[in-house]
Amino acid sequence: MIATATMPTKIALAPILAAAQDRLFGAADSVCLERARLVTEAWQRYADDPVPVKRAKALAHILANMTLDSDTNPIFAGCMSSGPRKWMLTPEHGLDVGGQVVIEHDDLRGFLNDKVPDDLRAFWRGRSGTGGLGHFAIDQSVVVDRGLRSVLDELAACEQDGDAQQREYRAAMRISIEAVIDWAHRWAKQARIKAQQTDDPAVAACHLRVAEACQNVPEHPARNLFEALQAMALVHLAMHIEGHHMSVSIGLPDRALARFGDEAAADPDAAANLCAAFALKVAENAQMGKASMTQCFTIGGADHRGIDQTNALTFAFLEGFDRVSVSDPHLFIRWHRATPEAVKNKVAKMLSRGRSMPLVVTDEPTAGGFVDAGIAAPDAWNYCVIGCNELGIPGLLFDTAMTIGTSINELEELNRVLLDDARSQDVADMPALLSLLEDRCVAVLEPGLRKRREAKARIAAAFPTPLSSALMEGGPQRGCDLLMGMPYDIAGCYNRGFSNAVNALAAIEQLVFENKTLTMSTLIASLRENLADASVVDQLAAAPKWGNDDDRADRWAIALLELRKRVWDRLVAMGLPRALVCHVVRSLHHLDGRRIAASADGRFAGTPVGDSLGAVCGSTTQGPTAMLASVLKLDARRYFSGGTNLNLTLPPSQAAPPVIRALIDGFCGDGGQELQINVLDVAQLRQAREHPERYRDLVVRVAGLSARFIELSDTEQLELIARAEAAAEHA
Repeated sequence: MIATATMPTKIALAPILAAAQDRLFGAADSVCLERARLVTEAWQRYADDPVPVKRAKALAHILANMTLDSDTNPIFAGCMSSGPRKWMLTPEHGLDVGGQVVIEHDDLRGFLNDKVPDDLRAFWRGRSGTGGLGHFAIDQSVVVDRGLRSVLDELAACEQDGDAQQREYRAAMRISIEAVIDWAHRWAKQARIKAQQTDDPAVAACHLRVAEACQNVPEHPARNLFEALQAMALVHLAMHIEGHHMSVSIGLPDRALARFGDEAAADPDAAANLCAAFALKVAENAQMGKASMTQCFTIGGADHRGIDQTNALTFAFLEGFDRVSVSDPHLFIRWHRATPEAVKNKVAKMLSRGRSMPLVVTDEPTAGGFVDAGIAAPDAWNYCVIGCNELGIPGLLFDTAMTIGTSINELEELNRVLLDDARSQDVADMPALLSLLEDRCVAVLEPGLRKRREAKARIAAAFPTPLSSALMEGGPQRGCDLLMGMPYDIAGCYNRGFSNAVNALAAIEQLVFENKTLTMSTLIASLRENLADASVVDQLAAAPKWGNDDDRADRWAIALLELRKRVWDRLVAMGLPRALVCHVVRSLHHLDGRRIAASADGRFAGTPVGDSLGAVCGSTTQGPTAMLASVLKLDARRYFSGGTNLNLTLPPSQAAPPVIRALIDGFCGDGGQELQINVLDVAQLRQAREHPERYRDLVVRVAGLSARFIELSDTEQLELIARAEAAAEHA
């Protein structure tokens, strides 16, 4: 039986929320060396322990000794470093700034070069490696409804089962779980002290509420909405401290919190403020300062019986995200036939104001695709977003985002066929060209798939995560790392360059085989010369383009998907696993473009490829409905079980709430899988570049991440302005 909590007087959170936003988003990026120092101490102190136990003891050492930042956001306990936007370093996974982050925030290039002491770099040289892969959601019912003490009970019940390695791993799980419980008690103690030190009665009340909550959660079941959110916040941040990197998802918070629906319905304003404060707490993730961690909340949707699962918490999260200008975490809404009108209208209003959230995922093709892949229906309909737009099932499935060896850029492979395969000069028709491309894709994917299991085992052995693994369904009983044991294991494949590849195939068909204004040899020679011949550029530009509801181009999109299916049929026939295809971009379209030569869609060498599954920027002539019509010709349930990434940019003149409602309803109702809507005003974006201090809260969707516009690099800002200009041109 769950005990009741003593509830303090209602706290006026609005001014505290505003101050917390100012502290977080007004802070400059800096570095906190605490975790790096503490994990290094633990690695030395416990050098002779088995790796899982060493990792667990390292987590315990960090949580027991790190600074507790109660000041940035006093509404909830939990932090990862000693202050806002102070990078929490994970030296076991490297001490460099990633390429995507540099593209998105060019001021962070070389950011860590002079901020990491030589002794730390020296110790971890040769010890660090791939790890902290993230891209999963835990079973939040463990955290909210059962409490971590129940996990300790499960571990005790099976501690002698299995072999020595399983027993060893369970010991690591136990150490990790106990460390998080002790961490919560540290927060409770500090909160009592903080309550006595402040002169602000409302802030003092916040600290006292935190103190009472952390004495109970996450060790025991949550007794009210605040405690449930507090438990989720502590566990979420602890998993990052354990050593995960990007994209640890909150999962389905409105479902996890459903038993507190009456409480939220009784005071919607207070519930929305708590959800806003919770989003701000997750936004404190200090792994990479202002850079996006692609943390996701997924709300709404139906269950496998078609029954709508929205509740008072669904509305609270929508309203909460509307009250705080967080760019990360991201908010996704699951859309289905019975989504309540009030939810749809709230979503349309948020998007019409340029909030760029929530992003929309359609239930029927998404859950249906999981069912077709062999997932039991109740589980399939419990899916959530676990990254930029990758999909998983809390506590059950995350491997659709585990794409070691299974990432492919279809434009790049088409280019390699044209430029590197001597047979391409002599192809007589499009089927012959597609045959070469099919062979090429098989050759690229086969070795990666064969090494996938080995690679996962290597990472699990070097960088296990016993805390996170214990919170997966059946984790204690399996007694192994989540990389090596989950209820579902279905490979994923990242695909990019799709839109450019479609345009390239359409151009080749028209210019080489239909009009015969170019020979294949002439085209290939021009690509090698980076399209130096202006007449060739003009012809490629005039060829049909994907995203205009033009079957001359769109049929090549379908042909490319059929080619994909044949590729996977051949790989499966070789005894390899079938993968769910996910279109993940973020800023990888820039990185991909840098290595891809000039291509038959008219793109010059080194320039970005398309930013989503939709039309390449600047290639549309018919407006947004035509682009959506093109995408709807694809069978999302059959081809995109792992998720799509579809950007739609609208000018303010086309973004009234009823218009957005109609676009979403039409697209989702006809089987579209995912849609991310940006309402961008060209003049406003240009003003934001000139006067960034006036536009601190302007949040935009880039391509798999959301960000504060003024913090983005020139590269990303100018790309968004180009999208806005293209949208305005065809308004």
